[in-house]
Amino acid sequence: MADNLVFEESINTEVDRSEFTQKKWIYVNDNNNGNYTSQIVLDTTPLSNSGGWVNWSEAYIVMPLVVQLTTDTTANSANLPMGSSIADYSWAFKSGFWNLINSMSVEFNNQTIIQQTPFLNVFRSFKALTSWSKDDLHNHGMSCGFYPDNGGSWSYCNDYHTDYATLNLGGRGVNCGYANNSSVSITGSSTIFNTANVADGQPLSINTFGRYPVPITGVAGEPTINAGKVSYTGASNPSNGFSGEYSCNDGMRKRQSWFGYDPVNSNGQGLVNSVDNSNIVFRSCKVQSEAGSVVWKVYAKLRLKDLADFFDKTPLLKGSTIRMLINTNQSIINFKVIQGSLDATGLPTDVPKLLPNSVSVVGGLTNPLMLSSAQWGQGSSPLVDGVYNLSVSIYKNTFPAQQTYTGNNTSSLTSCRIYAPVYTMNALAESKYLALAPTKKIRYKDVFQYQFSGVQGPFNFLVTNGISNLVSVVVVPLISKSNPITLVTFNNQGAPVASQGTLPFLSYQNPVSPSPSMPDPIMINNFNIVVSGVNLFLNNENYDFEAFKHQLASSNQLNGGLTTGLTSGLISEDMFSRGYRYYYGDCSRVLASEENVSRSVQIVGNNDSLLACDLLVFCEFVREFTVSTQTGAKLD
Repeated sequence: MADNLVFEESINTEVDRSEFTQKKWIYVNDNNNGNYTSQIVLDTTPLSNSGGWVNWSEAYIVMPLVVQLTTDTTANSANLPMGSSIADYSWAFKSGFWNLINSMSVEFNNQTIIQQTPFLNVFRSFKALTSWSKDDLHNHGMSCGFYPDNGGSWSYCNDYHTDYATLNLGGRGVNCGYANNSSVSITGSSTIFNTANVADGQPLSINTFGRYPVPITGVAGEPTINAGKVSYTGASNPSNGFSGEYSCNDGMRKRQSWFGYDPVNSNGQGLVNSVDNSNIVFRSCKVQSEAGSVVWKVYAKLRLKDLADFFDKTPLLKGSTIRMLINTNQSIINFKVIQGSLDATGLPTDVPKLLPNSVSVVGGLTNPLMLSSAQWGQGSSPLVDGVYNLSVSIYKNTFPAQQTYTGNNTSSLTSCRIYAPVYTMNALAESKYLALAPTKKIRYKDVFQYQFSGVQGPFNFLVTNGISNLVSVVVVPLISKSNPITLVTFNNQGAPVASQGTLPFLSYQNPVSPSPSMPDPIMINNFNIVVSGVNLFLNNENYDFEAFKHQLASSNQLNGGLTTGLTSGLISEDMFSRGYRYYYGDCSRVLASEENVSRSVQIVGNNDSLLACDLLVFCEFVREFTVSTQTGAKLD
């Protein structure tokens, strides 16, 4: 093969002349006038009037975000002191900036071609995970805020103590069903528990589950006590309770590093690129102008083709107008941090805890932010005891809980923008293009969404009575909020009193879960998709390797994943078995005469996990219409 390549390159005549004489990037601001309480309206009429050829597959949206962490009251503002780095790794975006979008409709020349569908971000996460390559991740991951979470770094705790001052017997102290923790390197000192009984220079170790500090001696690389404070130095960190490759959520850590540039604590980098410089060029960075409040200004980029298949399939067009209505996910999280402490004997009296109190989502359904663990050595461990609010807003912070802090909580970019390249062809190329393609049929995929709640054991659901041009079905399992937990309170004598409750958060709103960027680890067997009364799979899928190898492994992949050395898709079988449990079926194999026939969809299976789950079901189908390439007019 190498010899053939050498020969072919030697005889080929290279043509490096472009068919275009110009390429200009043009942007259009939104129509919101600074009001982003729920919906963003983008009208591309100025692009249609540019007189050039617009390539929508390259277009993207810039969304100016303000992430703000505050103390609950100004009286506690010392908990976030000026110039400190203690909050630098306390939070992260969930994977993919499309998690800021709940639903989106698209109008083409005043006709709706994509309808509003909730949980759009859930489906787009699946598409990115099954279609992107490692090279795509390297080239576009930072722009899109996309880097997959480590599917194996999770834990589940069903024991929740409502008395903050007592030891949480459940271990993590987080009332969640799915916890992913960041492992970060912390250099410096932090008073994170009472160490008066521990001699200076004595190392501390973390036990098997990473929960309790145990004084030991002679262990290299462990945190040590210096002047009554715990010091972490070098690259070594306490384990969070897991081993090897799955000891931390490195995907979360990667996203934190992308958007957490701290000019004040950056080894002198701020002397070259300060906060003011970053604001001028719209570089994502951390700013702080008052104690008690830390702000991150982040400029999120969303490629249109990552939001809707239509933009990936649209040819070069003149004169077409596109209008987008985007319903957003903006949220605020109220949480409490409790640092660990030891008694006089060196035993823990209180383990580090990060306790989410409430999550409120404005405009949408899902929470796009996640918190780091407060375990020793983790991202939120430097935060001192107290209650905090963490929010994400577009352009400026409007959450009442944080209105006492006003410094720098407005983005330098005052509106959302859509950028698109406009090409000018040379006369010969334009004539050729119009002769070969005066009209173009655009075939693209759209999606319907359905939901089934509280699923336990066997299930058999009718998803839809009829849908035409069906191409695929995706089932996304999420841990149900209805699952029981043990609530532990304490009476006047300090004795624990247990009662039964349910999980406090929906999975996709849980601030310590990567959901909805990935499913929850619910095992489903005996699974099948029934289309018009006929099983899609010859036999029900009972085993992990069947669900992965027979369907998911080839979904949306380049060449169906069959060409060695030329593939895409980011979900391995290992990732599937540990957490990325999408259940997928390709329904596109039909006779041409049956493509437009309306077909019913039914899903059957068995929730083989010990927890009830909610099923989000997405039915992907094909739409098409013909457009004039010269005028952009929709012809049918």
